[in-house]
Amino acid sequence: MSKISQLPLSGIRVVDHGHVWAGPLLGMSFRDMGAEVIKIQTPGTSSGVSMAGQGMPGTATEQVDTHDQMNYHTLDRGKKSLTLNLKTSEGKEIYKRLIKLSDVVIENFSSRTMGSLGLAYKVLNELNPRIIMASLSATGSSPGPWKELVSYGPSLSALYGIKSLLGYQDSDQPVEDQADLDPTAAGHAFLAILAALEMREETGMGQHIDMSQGESGIQRIAEPIMDFFFNGRVATTQGNRYPGIVPHGYFKTVGKDQWIALTIRDNEEWRRFRDHFSEVMPKIEEERFDSLSGRVTHQDDLEAIIENWTKSQDSWALTNRLQGIGIPAYPVMDAPALVGDENLNQLHRSHVDIGTENLDENELFRGIVWKLAVGHGEISDPTPISGQHNDQILQNLLKYNNDEVTNFRQRGII
Repeated sequence: MSKISQLPLSGIRVVDHGHVWAGPLLGMSFRDMGAEVIKIQTPGTSSGVSMAGQGMPGTATEQVDTHDQMNYHTLDRGKKSLTLNLKTSEGKEIYKRLIKLSDVVIENFSSRTMGSLGLAYKVLNELNPRIIMASLSATGSSPGPWKELVSYGPSLSALYGIKSLLGYQDSDQPVEDQADLDPTAAGHAFLAILAALEMREETGMGQHIDMSQGESGIQRIAEPIMDFFFNGRVATTQGNRYPGIVPHGYFKTVGKDQWIALTIRDNEEWRRFRDHFSEVMPKIEEERFDSLSGRVTHQDDLEAIIENWTKSQDSWALTNRLQGIGIPAYPVMDAPALVGDENLNQLHRSHVDIGTENLDENELFRGIVWKLAVGHGEISDPTPISGQHNDQILQNLLKYNNDEVTNFRQRGII
């Protein structure tokens, strides 16, 4: 197991206000790289502060069984937990003492939250000119009509046009997707903070990173935007199809709710597909399918021909045949399939078993997806219980004595 001192961000201290997904994922990335990450939680809340509505500073939240909080157990593994009532003057003073000894602050509240607590970047920068603060609000904090909007992940993509493209071909009703703007924003913010840390090495000064989660994902619809700008065309829902690639989609295979994803990107791949499978699907040899324009025109017929055969095939066996001739194809994996997958278990890049004192038995967690040749980290510590590191942080780091810590606890400051 790699020692934490060998990891790339060893020696960096991060104050983590993350809640739901984007913020906690960003903090997890720093911890995986070796940083010390101190999770700020509200006194009296359950451990599940990374879930929706949990962990807002100074607010009371409903207790939730930690076994139902696997998002929390994954995203906050290895962090330290400090409970702090930031609506009290004493809580703010403790927090400010921590800021003086820290490098990075991350938060993904609405743009007004930290300011309303009296903890905006200007205040933190006066305490510690080297501090870097990343704010990942829904629409950014720059002046504008959207500045004060609050949001929740899946619905935010509607504001930035992504929802307009998600849905069945024969329906104008958008369909729901996951809150994938959250991990997109976390990735952008991680890179921005690393750049700010590098700049700080030259200037000695920190800075505020103002980021819009919505804008971080708008590149997903770059082509439709440019198509409208230059050609006046408005993109619509396409189901599982993709412009200029036919066939592209998901086809039934043998078994209940089993599918295969299939993409044929150009005429060369189509010829390989046709030559290999024409014996079992003779209709794909028809001349109308030889060109891309023909396959686009007759896409419904082609998809029906393919699925009429794939529905009798095993998804993995068919995947191996298609991969063998250089065709991108994969089974549509569900949760049980991923948990039991030999490749993922062997690499330990997507999930890993660790026993924790907070759970009754070993649980399955997402692992570290990147692997450095030198300085690669491993998950060494479980997710903390809320307030687990209060004494350690307050006494060892912030130099409060035992009587002061006891007083803070009795008065609900921590």
